[in-house]
Amino acid sequence: MQTARFFFLSCLILAAPAQAEIYKYVDENGQVTFTDVYKKGAKRIDLPGGPAQLPAKAKSPRRVSYTPSPADFPRIDPGTQKRRDDIRRQVLQDELTSERRNADEARRQMTLGERTQPGERTTDATYLDRVNKLRTTVQQHDQNVISIQRELANLK
Repeated sequence: MQTARFFFLSCLILAAPAQAEIYKYVDENGQVTFTDVYKKGAKRIDLPGGPAQLPAKAKSPRRVSYTPSPADFPRIDPGTQKRRDDIRRQVLQDELTSERRNADEARRQMTLGERTQPGERTTDATYLDRVNKLRTTVQQHDQNVISIQRELANLK
């Protein structure tokens, strides 16, 4: 009889549906990530038979940044944290300067690359391929500049 109860309870537990919320996050590079942890800018995905169709519970999404630290977690004194923030700010400033320089160079290369070679037409596949690669490079550098500026703006 004990074995039958254990088997019955095991079947009930295994048959219970999983209730995890799924989020879809697309970063600035277009990389798509599916996760069960909420991330700023992520969209909740409602799957058939998932939690959205179950009775609604007052449940907020889990946010990684709001997880409280354990009581014995080491604390950083304000002076040390300020020095770390200053170093981070300086590194980001240096990266921003470098990335702007790279973007300017990519624009210069694109200007040169848009010129047609002798015997080449603007409709040739080699010309179009070359110009598209140069434009993509310029766009990538511009996106990097925007991302670094966003990181700098997020600093305290």
